[in-house]
Amino acid sequence: MNKKPVMSAARTIALKLKVLAREKEDVRRTLAVTAKKLRVKARQLAVTAREKEIVRRTLVVTAKKLRVKAKQLAVIAKEKEDVRRKLVVTAKKLKISHQTLKKNVLERTKDCEELRAKDEAIIASIGDGLVATDQKGRILVVNKAFERLLGWKEKDVQGKYLSEVIPMVDGNNKTIAESERLVTKTLRERTTTTTTTTMYYRRKDGASFPVAITVAPIFRGKELIGAVKVFRDITREKEIEKARSEFMSIASHQLRTPLTAIRWVLSSLKRENLPGELKELVNTAHETSTHMAVTIKRMLMISHLEEDGMEPDIAQVELQAVLDKVARLHDAHRQKSGLELSVECPPDLQVRTDEQLLIEILDNLLSNAYNYTPRGGKVSLRVTEEYASVRIDVADTGHGIPQEEQQKIPKKFFRASNIASPAAAGTGIGLYMVYNIVRLIGGAISFVSEQDKGTTFTLLFPS
Repeated sequence: MNKKPVMSAARTIALKLKVLAREKEDVRRTLAVTAKKLRVKARQLAVTAREKEIVRRTLVVTAKKLRVKAKQLAVIAKEKEDVRRKLVVTAKKLKISHQTLKKNVLERTKDCEELRAKDEAIIASIGDGLVATDQKGRILVVNKAFERLLGWKEKDVQGKYLSEVIPMVDGNNKTIAESERLVTKTLRERTTTTTTTTMYYRRKDGASFPVAITVAPIFRGKELIGAVKVFRDITREKEIEKARSEFMSIASHQLRTPLTAIRWVLSSLKRENLPGELKELVNTAHETSTHMAVTIKRMLMISHLEEDGMEPDIAQVELQAVLDKVARLHDAHRQKSGLELSVECPPDLQVRTDEQLLIEILDNLLSNAYNYTPRGGKVSLRVTEEYASVRIDVADTGHGIPQEEQQKIPKKFFRASNIASPAAAGTGIGLYMVYNIVRLIGGAISFVSEQDKGTTFTLLFPS
């Protein structure tokens, strides 16, 4: 057997096996690489699977929440539907209410227009001048009497201040300052004010006439929204008053001379040694004539005051001396009536006023205190300093003034019902004169009184 071909075949086979081994090794290595890649891919797929599982679980939770939310939305939708149905019903009711309200408003508007027309007719027919202002004093409305008395038309004065349209002067033709006008005071003090002295309005044509004025505040709830002024021409009243004052003055002058003679004769008779009954009659006649003389003196003074014919003599006055003098004037009356008098005044206290007119005021007040205080009562004159003023109190423990009559005290010829008797003779002009004198000399007067307990009159003067 030939060995060479066999060896050659073996080598060929060996080579083939070697090549095959190398190919298998390459395949193994390729498979190893592929396996490695597959393991990496498997790990990636595992991670992805875990992430997908997390997402799946999250989606499950979200789906569960969405189902809950869907149920809630279904409930809300049902509630909204219920609300919608209710709104539809309410809308129908509102439509009916609107129609009813519209009808009521039309009827109310018609009523208001009728009421306004009626109010305008009433205002237009008022005989006194009327003007309404806002809270700043600007004119809103005037009536026909305003136009007639002052010569201004409503369209010409609306929106203007009263002081621009209606100049106001006092008895001496001095212009009244804006701060002192009644509308300003009313808006400032929020209370009704009335003229207490004669004031004059100047018309559009420049002519003046005396007026009596009342101003009242206008409130809406508690809010002050303006004021209404009512005024009237008192020219005729002033003429009558002047004629009456002139008559009083003439009559008083004519009575003084015979009355002086009568008093002189009666004084002479009092010194005579007359029988008891006749002496009593003479004394009574003398007291009556003295009272008449005082009354005539007061009538003359009132006449001068009302005609603005009295000029005060202002100077520094020592009050203690004045009080002592007034007290001495009534010593006999006080002792006869069994009354007690106390006088209190700081030493050397002075006030700037008219001494004689102050004596006249205190004389009247003290005389009233004695006349209307029962036996055993007390009367006091007390002076005190109060801020920038001097205060004088004349107090008594007498009959007092009924509450319902107190507002009439400053009026002429008024006498309270509880003292208007022969036992307390009087004319009712003393306090009227006192109030006018106090205003003339720049003071202020007020009083407090309680029936059967007494009265205190208070005077205030700048110190």
